[in-house]
Amino acid sequence: MPDSIVPPQHTVQLRQQAEQQLKTGTAPLSAAFNASADALAVLYRLSSSANTAGDGLKLLHELQTYQVELDLQLEQLQQNERETSQQLACYRQLFDMVPLGCLMLRPDGIITDANAAASRLLVSKVVQPHQQSLNQPICGSFLPSLLAASCSPMLKAALTRVQRNRQSASLIVTTAADDGSSAPPCNLHLTMQLSPDHQSILIMLHACT
Repeated sequence: MPDSIVPPQHTVQLRQQAEQQLKTGTAPLSAAFNASADALAVLYRLSSSANTAGDGLKLLHELQTYQVELDLQLEQLQQNERETSQQLACYRQLFDMVPLGCLMLRPDGIITDANAAASRLLVSKVVQPHQQSLNQPICGSFLPSLLAASCSPMLKAALTRVQRNRQSASLIVTTAADDGSSAPPCNLHLTMQLSPDHQSILIMLHACT
């Protein structure tokens, strides 16, 4: 890898570790890297002459060391991927377990992710035990469509303010009425913050008491 990607200190450590494994014979066989026919031809040509045999040995050692370095980097990348996957699974579980409603919103108001608490708060209709409506994700829904029409101007202004000023914003909204439900609309307190990559809006919501 280029030095601009791999820190110099890490590069030195990789080289030292590779050298040590070659010296002690503990470097594992790898199919990740194989010398090309051109490289083998160069090695053969150098080793065929007494004057260049030393250069051939140096080149062979360099190729072997580089192969071990690649193996070590691949092993580290695979370990990092496993750890990242485990952490992501844990954070996903925490996200779903949080008692507060949590949403991720696109700048155009489309919900891209939501936990169970957010779904329960935004779906106002009463669900019978045999129905699964509350378990259905609200991802892909247009957030203003889940709220009273009178809340749209305030919500739009707050979303614009969050994106423009990159500061948090709070407001109180009312869920949309459902003609087929005996449950009245409820008021929700929304706290909005721009995501670190500025591509999404993070929202926490809870019922007003």
